[in-house]
Amino acid sequence: MGIRKLAAAVHILLAAAHVYWATGATWPAPDERSLSRAVIGGEVSFAPHIVLPLAAFHLLLAVAVLRSDRSALARVVVAGLAAGLAARATLGVAWAFVETDAGTAFHWLNLLLYTPACVALLAIDVRLLQAKWLKRLVIPLPVLGVVLVSLLAYGYQPTAQPSPQPSKDSRYVETPLATFHYLQRGTGAPVVLLSPGASPASAWQPELDALSKTHAVYVVDLPGQGETRLHGNGFAFDLDAMTGALGEFLDQLDLHQVVLGGNSWSGGWGLAYAQQHPERVSKLLVLAPSGLAEPDPASWEALKFPLAGELLAKLGASWSAVQAAVRDLFVHKDLVTPALVDQMWVPGTYRDNVRAMYALERGLDWRVTQAALPRTGQPVLIIWGEEDAVLPVAQAQRFAKLLPHATVRTLAGCGHALTLDCADRVTPLLEEFVQ
Repeated sequence: MGIRKLAAAVHILLAAAHVYWATGATWPAPDERSLSRAVIGGEVSFAPHIVLPLAAFHLLLAVAVLRSDRSALARVVVAGLAAGLAARATLGVAWAFVETDAGTAFHWLNLLLYTPACVALLAIDVRLLQAKWLKRLVIPLPVLGVVLVSLLAYGYQPTAQPSPQPSKDSRYVETPLATFHYLQRGTGAPVVLLSPGASPASAWQPELDALSKTHAVYVVDLPGQGETRLHGNGFAFDLDAMTGALGEFLDQLDLHQVVLGGNSWSGGWGLAYAQQHPERVSKLLVLAPSGLAEPDPASWEALKFPLAGELLAKLGASWSAVQAAVRDLFVHKDLVTPALVDQMWVPGTYRDNVRAMYALERGLDWRVTQAALPRTGQPVLIIWGEEDAVLPVAQAQRFAKLLPHATVRTLAGCGHALTLDCADRVTPLLEEFVQ
């Protein structure tokens, strides 16, 4: 009876912790985001409607453990619990050796607390099971499944496709951090456009054509995007790293003050850089930008979790997956040609770019950018597609309220990939703004 009480006590303790967090407390972490990342390695809400059902679930598990000697249903529950613990313990061992997780609170808690606790509880639950056939199944099957999935997530690497022929506008510049690829055309006051998140610089081609008639336009692939290649493996893929990379690029080309633009993720990077270095950005033009502390679509939020992010990013690097993802960004589906999909797909197979997909989703803390919006002094042009399926158009008005010098334009019949989906309507707005 002693081991039943011990296992039940652990679940009661976990239930109590969830009830405590339901009050809004986040101890021992400083905030909810840090708590979530430390507890589960990703970001989820700890709101009462999330954590209270989990507290009730742990109480039910405690009851099942205590009644496992008298109830067949309780034994089935304990068998399911044992299978789950076997899977989690195996994942814990895999995570302990994932280099990209080393140094985080979750890495050390997983290594020193979570995984040993799962192994100990698993041993107790298996001992409580009476049917030998259950004992033979609850460990091997989950372990085998997790091992196979882990090998795919951490061992598999998509085949990197050959780089395309550089365009006539392609340029390269060496820095200690990376070999930056950028497109450059025109003369005059400089306009720097950041390749849209998970897209190459060529996604700005219509805007490059238009703006280069009156300005010197630079369209740069930041690390993890397009044809830019990092020199090492330690790039952080967080806001400081991305803005630092942008600063290094601007320094190398002696661009001291620019009009800065971005779309999606890169719109948020542009905002963050302008907030950190206001003297170097005269105007901001951002298309459906990140930058608000709001959840992304579920398919992107899943990238924040260990194993899930690696697995989804690598499976998503296939041509068919890229085609489906790109189509979701467009209202005008006829523009999504095989040639366009190739432009998006090829750089998405490079090792650093695959890693960037999940590392950026985990590392970008938009709370910092949102908090600084009221202090962002530059004129900002915000353009948003009313049929955006990635970042809802309602966010445009939130930016308008928080930014002191914002002009907002929403475009009917346009999606998230504004630079291509609605280039004929976007380019006149940009030309007017940068004058």
